[in-house]
Amino acid sequence: MVRLITGAGGMMGSHLYDTLKDLNCDVLPTFYNSTLDKRETITQEMEMLDVLHYERVKQVLSEVKPSVIYHLAAQSRPDVSFTDPARTVQINVVGTTNLLQACAELGLKPLFINASSSAVYGDIDWSTPPDENSPCHPLSPYGTSKLAQEHIVKNFNQMHGIPYVNVRIFNCTGPRKINDFVSDVCRRVVNKEFPLKVGNLDGLRSIVDVRDLVRGLVLCENIKNETINLGSDVSHKIGDVLKLIAGDTPYEIDESLLRPTDEPIILGNINKAKDLLGWKQEITLEQTITDTLDYWRTL
Repeated sequence: MVRLITGAGGMMGSHLYDTLKDLNCDVLPTFYNSTLDKRETITQEMEMLDVLHYERVKQVLSEVKPSVIYHLAAQSRPDVSFTDPARTVQINVVGTTNLLQACAELGLKPLFINASSSAVYGDIDWSTPPDENSPCHPLSPYGTSKLAQEHIVKNFNQMHGIPYVNVRIFNCTGPRKINDFVSDVCRRVVNKEFPLKVGNLDGLRSIVDVRDLVRGLVLCENIKNETINLGSDVSHKIGDVLKLIAGDTPYEIDESLLRPTDEPIILGNINKAKDLLGWKQEITLEQTITDTLDYWRTL
C-alpha cells in the first residue's frame, strides 16, 4: 500500500512524511518548489512533481498506483493570493484537477486526502465557531481557491467514485514553518531583528502544532467522503502570542503586513474530528514556541 504526498517539500508535507515513515509506511514524497531549508530537503527520497504538468502527473501515478494521496501542494499564502490571484487559482484548482483527472483516466481510486483551509469560511459570524455545515464566504482569492478545490474533489467522487476527505486546516505552525506569524517572530527574535515588524495584533486565532495536525491527517485514512475541520479549539489574541515569544521586545506595526481583508477571529468547531478520528490537540502553544525557537537557533 503506497501513499503519495504532494507538497512534501513544505513544512506540513515534510512532517507528514516523517510521521508516515515512523509508522513504517511505504511513501513517495513529491515536491516542486520546496519551502524548506536545503539542508532539510529529502533529496534522495523525494521525486520532482509539478502538479500543473498533467503528463508528468499521469506518469507518476501510473508508476506508483497509490492507495492514498495526501494532496498538500498549494499556493498556501492568503497574502500572496491578493497580489497573484491567477497563480493561486491555477496551482490550487487546476493542480488538484490534474491529479484527479489522471486518477480517473488510469482507473485509480485512491483515498484523496485534500488539504483545504479554514479560509473557506471567511465572512461569517465567528462568534459561534463554524462546523463543517456552516456557510462559506471566503474573503481572499486563496480561500475561494480552496473552496473551489473542495468542490472539484467532490465532483470527481460523484463522477468517478474517487473517495476523499476534505480537511479544513486551521492556523498551523511549528518547526520548519516559514511565512507565518509565530515562526517569523521566532526567527526574528533569534536573529535579533529589532524592532520586530508585525501586522494586526488584535485578531484571535486558533493555533495548532504541525505535529498534532499531521497525526490528524493520518487518522483521516480511517474515514472517507467527509469534510472535516482540523485545528485547535482554543483561540489566542495575536498580541498575546507576541508576548509569549518575545516578551517586552520592542515592535512596530508594518502596514505592508496588514491584509486588505482579515477575519477578526478564526476558531473552528472540531467536534467532528474528535468524534470520527479520536483526535485532539496534545502539544501546547508554549511548547510549539519553544521548539520553533530551537529550530531557528539550529539554522
